[in-house]
Amino acid sequence: MPVVYMRRAKARDIDAIVEILQTAKGYLKEQGIDQWQADYPNSDTIQEDLDKHQAFVLMSDDQVAGYAAAFEGEDPLYTNLVDGSWLKGGHDYASLHRVAISDKFRGQRLTPRFITALVSYFYAQGARDFRIDTHPGNLPMQKVIANNGFEQRGTVHMKEADHISTERWGYQMLINDDED
Repeated sequence: MPVVYMRRAKARDIDAIVEILQTAKGYLKEQGIDQWQADYPNSDTIQEDLDKHQAFVLMSDDQVAGYAAAFEGEDPLYTNLVDGSWLKGGHDYASLHRVAISDKFRGQRLTPRFITALVSYFYAQGARDFRIDTHPGNLPMQKVIANNGFEQRGTVHMKEADHISTERWGYQMLINDDED
């Protein structure tokens, strides 16, 4: 059984991350989903994530099996939610983006484990409000998100220059750990 864990991405991971994102783009295209079909995300996106210390990889033994960007604080993407509302407003939340698993690991249910690891990491840092989004046609990711406790809250729009279609469904999960 492989050892599966999450860690911060490093510069040496860029090639593996780019490959994961390229194969994810191909998979989405095969599904008829135009998410990630423009130049985004690319190696510049990954470098920016690394520079901002918001790049994470899921490891399976010594192989990079997945990639995600995540950070705490206000996310401009989630400022203008339409057709709904956030359960809790404000700027104190963790955002999860660009979650992708290598096609070499497809079918091993690593995406839910990766999301759990990200939530656990940011929970340990004090986050109790979590947000994520996906394309309205990305049914597999919608299922993973919902099965991880997120609730669809409305629609957000990506920057047009980076995306063919800009509409994404915004999801939120609140963890209430008030002690009685």
